[in-house]
Amino acid sequence: MIFYHLSALVLICIVLGLAAVRRCSLYSPLVINASIWLIVFLAGLFFENRFYPIQEKAFIAWLIWFMVTSLMFFLLYPYRAKYNWIGNEIRKIPIDYSLLLLVLIVWLGYRIWVVGSSGPEHFFLNLRLSSMNLEGIPSLGLILRFYPLVFTLFLFEEVYACRENRHLRILLWCFMILYAMAMMGKSSILTPFFSWAIIQGIKGRLKAKMIVILVLVVFASMISLHVIRSSTSYVFSTVDILAIYIYSPLVALGYMNIDSSLPVGAYVFRFFYVIGNILDIASHPASTITPYVAVPELTNVYTVMQPFYHDFGMLGVLLEAVIYGLFFSILYFLSVKRGGFWLILFSGYSIVLVMQFFADLLISRLSLNLQLLLYALIIFWTSRKVQYAR
Repeated sequence: MIFYHLSALVLICIVLGLAAVRRCSLYSPLVINASIWLIVFLAGLFFENRFYPIQEKAFIAWLIWFMVTSLMFFLLYPYRAKYNWIGNEIRKIPIDYSLLLLVLIVWLGYRIWVVGSSGPEHFFLNLRLSSMNLEGIPSLGLILRFYPLVFTLFLFEEVYACRENRHLRILLWCFMILYAMAMMGKSSILTPFFSWAIIQGIKGRLKAKMIVILVLVVFASMISLHVIRSSTSYVFSTVDILAIYIYSPLVALGYMNIDSSLPVGAYVFRFFYVIGNILDIASHPASTITPYVAVPELTNVYTVMQPFYHDFGMLGVLLEAVIYGLFFSILYFLSVKRGGFWLILFSGYSIVLVMQFFADLLISRLSLNLQLLLYALIIFWTSRKVQYAR
């Protein structure tokens, strides 16, 4: 319904207007949150006729989500939120791990070649099928276990960027780009670039011109990846990609099937069900691949609200909004006031805010997020302050 779109756009513009009056940073949760949903509902004006109408329950869930998170991001926004961490502080890991990075890069490149060359489809589609863990498709193997560590090192070196660690940053970028190629996933491309932009933006080192260039490059890369990984029979259309990926998840939320046979909190507490199942004290966890629904395009992503909405309804959405509001408000506050460790965490988790229109990446990837936290703690505690000039 066009009424939903216009109402949402008015509300979002009010939030962005208040953010502008308060001079909130472009890299704050408040602005990121509102900007993402602005794009979604603007897309809805163009793509509405391609999909079923947004259901009232889905729109109410979105209203709860957006109003609660926006209110918390606004009220908890740090006063005079200026990057005031000691700008010349540099931390360094006491060992040179360049050789280890080179080994991981060569290993990952080798596994990419093996998997891409040995699957049933063309090279890039084989990689995509492998990343989906489909039965009968060769796996990239143990090398994927190193991604959380390398990603955390990537964030650490970018937060403490200086001339002396330039070679490490280049190697880490090489690994992140190779990993994106290995996974053939658009979020794998977006994650390192957006995290880097958050770090540079909070430091005040990202110009408007660079933001425009970065957006164009990343968008072109994501579209190109989608094309080259597709089957030969796929008819490419940029409009189709934008419509399905940006707008359809919100529509699908209202048509999502609630599986009453699943245990209580099947998606919200999936991480604990996994552990319980390993210990043989809990039922089998819900699949990370949710069932498809026709809207009329087939989709199986239902925005960030999916886990809590499926398990606990509107009350769940309210609880999730409070959790997200507190979590990202605190992380952002500490990242601009203290920098360092907190900036590593905020930049690493910021992809969750960006991808909220698509799916939940905080709860569904809890294992990966906990690994990022653990590695960040270890790396930060083992690092030492040095006196290099930037």
